[in-house]
Amino acid sequence: MSTSRSSTSSSFTLFPYLPPELRLQIYRHSAHPRVTTLTYHFPTNTFTCSTHPPPLLHICHESRAEGLRLYTKCFLLPFPDAADPEDPSSAHQPLHVSAAPADNKQEKQKNGREEEEEKGGRYFYHHPDLDTLYLPRPPHPSAADPLGLGYADWARDFAIRLPHVAGAVRRLAVDYIRPEVRRPWEVYSKVCLIRGFLPKLEEAFMVISSSSSSGISGGGDDGEEGRGEAEGAEIELIDPRGDTEEIMGIMERVRESFRVEVGDGLGLGLGLGFVGQEDGGRGDGQKSGGGLELRPKSKVPSAWVCPPASVTCAW
Repeated sequence: MSTSRSSTSSSFTLFPYLPPELRLQIYRHSAHPRVTTLTYHFPTNTFTCSTHPPPLLHICHESRAEGLRLYTKCFLLPFPDAADPEDPSSAHQPLHVSAAPADNKQEKQKNGREEEEEKGGRYFYHHPDLDTLYLPRPPHPSAADPLGLGYADWARDFAIRLPHVAGAVRRLAVDYIRPEVRRPWEVYSKVCLIRGFLPKLEEAFMVISSSSSSGISGGGDDGEEGRGEAEGAEIELIDPRGDTEEIMGIMERVRESFRVEVGDGLGLGLGLGFVGQEDGGRGDGQKSGGGLELRPKSKVPSAWVCPPASVTCAW
């Protein structure tokens, strides 16, 4: 395999002559953790995915065939009736996302129309073992959320309407919302959103800041703060850099707000707080009591961005 920037001396031209099982193992190891971002659009009752398809699917036919064994193909399907942005209850209509295992036979017949659909965001690929599904709060004010409803019915019913998508997700990230801009229903919506992904969920993250903000910011806040990176930019989640006491205080307030909605967490199966606060510093996302820890994260531009055309097989 070689890149367009690689010199001749660094190109591995013998890759095609490696044993097939070794080539497949290299393909599998080339898959890296990604953040799959789905943003809800209230006026049309649709999701858009800003995450590019995995490069593994665009190297060659052999790599694509192996990639389709690793990634779940999640469709963004059209739906004729749009939700009424002035009536949050109208969002109970079925959402435009469904998931199904990739069909290798059909995928081998890749053509220009499929490439066009990928660019148009009609479906996305998610690796259950590596990727994190990020459901940000729709930015406000914006065309996506003109009334500033935030985490509304679409979040509460996400896993119920899309059980196949929820069943493929093991890592989920949602936005922290500053109390002064948070709507009354948003805490409960996020509780339902996280709970809907159980028992498959292994890790849950609260995005409390971004590289574009000078400190702690909430997702989709009024104005520019909290909007994070430019729309369509690839991101990754890292441990937040800042005052540890401030971060722990935020997570404790999140824990308390969840507790107000669901009591002490009965039936929820979540232990919400800062990793290391009650688990003895285990850092594996699981509390010693068996609950799922909600861990703080910061979003930054991804270092893995690599246009598919820059990676080729030297056949």
